[in-house]
Amino acid sequence: MRHQGKQVSATAFHNPFRPTAGAEPPRIIGRDDIALEFTESLNAGIGAPARLMRIAGPRGSGKTVLLCDLRDRARELGWKTAIVSAGPNLLLDLKDQVADSSLAANASVGVNAGFVSAKVDVAPKESSLRKLLSSAAKSSEGLFIAIDEVQDAPIDDMRAIASTVQLLIGEKVDIALAFAGLPAGVMDLINGKALTFLRRALPEDLAPINQVEVALSMGDSFVATGLTIEDNLLSRAAKATKGYAYLVQLVGYSIWQRANLHRAKSAIVSERDVTEGIALAEARFHDVVHEPAISGLGLNDIKYLLAMCEDKQQSKSSEIAKRMGKKTNEVSSIRAKLLQREVIQAPQRGYVQFAVPDLDIYLRENAEEILERF
Repeated sequence: MRHQGKQVSATAFHNPFRPTAGAEPPRIIGRDDIALEFTESLNAGIGAPARLMRIAGPRGSGKTVLLCDLRDRARELGWKTAIVSAGPNLLLDLKDQVADSSLAANASVGVNAGFVSAKVDVAPKESSLRKLLSSAAKSSEGLFIAIDEVQDAPIDDMRAIASTVQLLIGEKVDIALAFAGLPAGVMDLINGKALTFLRRALPEDLAPINQVEVALSMGDSFVATGLTIEDNLLSRAAKATKGYAYLVQLVGYSIWQRANLHRAKSAIVSERDVTEGIALAEARFHDVVHEPAISGLGLNDIKYLLAMCEDKQQSKSSEIAKRMGKKTNEVSSIRAKLLQREVIQAPQRGYVQFAVPDLDIYLRENAEEILERF
């Protein structure tokens, strides 16, 4: 079957794919269930589960895009919104954004001691934040706060935000909070001291997107921009993405770009377009994902990863140590470092696997050059 589009000039359409960090594509795929539960919870009222949500996934899995989508859905329902990226000034940035967006135009009006429960000790900065967010929420249908990259958040700022949101929920204020970050960083946060409230957040782990859904979405994007692509080529392109959100955009972008060059003569996506597009996308993926993933690692860290490359999927920790000529306890610190940096993950006790798609392929193909750096 051929997915057909109209033959038009090469300048009539813009590339529909967005392979840029945080850039929102025209259509978000594979996250419909999350978005549906979120909107249902906003409509359901205070206490609905998805009003407090934690989102975890590796770099490039679409966390930022998903937060932006949730923000847009909240706005459509009449909610005020604020989305911030965690950093050293998280609390200040949140307050500034709320104020700058006129979310709390009346924050200083009608505030009295009734806002502060006699049963709870509230620090000055939390009291100030409480008044600000409460007023913002009450000035509309509610207030939705999204925090990205929480693994970089100052613990005191997250504690202030969490306790404030908890208090406002208890006061029947319509407020929702979603926070996203790397898996280990999210777990470290919710297990932190005085942050038990965040453990109640609905967990959403961003698994790879189903390749059938990827193919359907990519096909729609080609057709909508006047190009025609055969099903077998579409399936090949989808397979190359590994269901990884960033790769979906990168592969689609590269193939579309190649096909668009000959649109005036033929609006049919060729096998060459797909082959070259995938190759270009993979090269780009190496530069922007794989290289940063291993940047700053030491020689023993790289040797640990190369030892993992001998396995197809999961690697047994004791076997990795054996390949390196060491005892298991002698490589435990290396394992911990790689886990912390989200280069690898532990699917079960005693085993590890790569956290980034195709990192093993990149390491195998470039092992000699990488080792020469040391």
